Amino acid sequence: MVSKNPVKRKFDASHPDVIAARNRVSEMIDAIPPVDLVKAIKRAPSLRGMILGYVAEEVFEKHLRETQAQITDIVKHDDHDRKANKADRTITYKGRSYSIQLKSMQTNSIKYSETDGRLEAVAQNDGSDKRDVILEDGTKIQTTLYRRGDYDILAVPLFPFTGKWEFAYKRNRDCRLSTHSAYSKVAQAQLLASTEIITFPLDNTWTTDLLSLLNESLGKPATPKLFG
Repeated sequence: MVSKNPVKRKFDASHPDVIAARNRVSEMIDAIPPVDLVKAIKRAPSLRGMILGYVAEEVFEKHLRETQAQITDIVKHDDHDRKANKADRTITYKGRSYSIQLKSMQTNSIKYSETDGRLEAVAQNDGSDKRDVILEDGTKIQTTLYRRGDYDILAVPLFPFTGKWEFAYKRNRDCRLSTHSAYSKVAQAQLLASTEIITFPLDNTWTTDLLSLLNESLGKPATPKLFG
């Protein structure tokens, strides 16, 4: 017979066995043979896309540190807090800070243009979740789209095109605006389209020279670091 008044169970989240169990979650990754991990990623497209996105961020940061000595600081932002910051990385260059949004190509969109003799693909350029956006006239809407000015530079890995960890860049203000009928003309004038077209060889709307885009028309004065 089940008791009508079961004893209230007590839990201790700080118990040593609990801490040890939680730590083992990370240890699971170390315990997986690399060949099995790679196989699992390749067999699950949704997992593959997510993992490659995070890997691309790490490789991008490494790429900057190895090739751009003039960039003096690189900051990673909290992926779970996009209210104040819409960028994946903020860099410091010549006393100014610039925000960079890193996005990947949609693999299934890659095609070859016989007319232009170029590869072409779609790169994603919106957020994963809807959020409240306040337009310049005070109107509040819910959307996954970025606003013009939410970040400074869009970066896209060229690996699917070149087989190398190289990146193409475009200023936020040069990205396409949304033409979606769900938004008013006022909103369309402030919201970026959810995708950007990228080709290889690159057309003149993209560049592999990040530093050529960084000037006083973008970013803001960097905050000096305080020590001691």
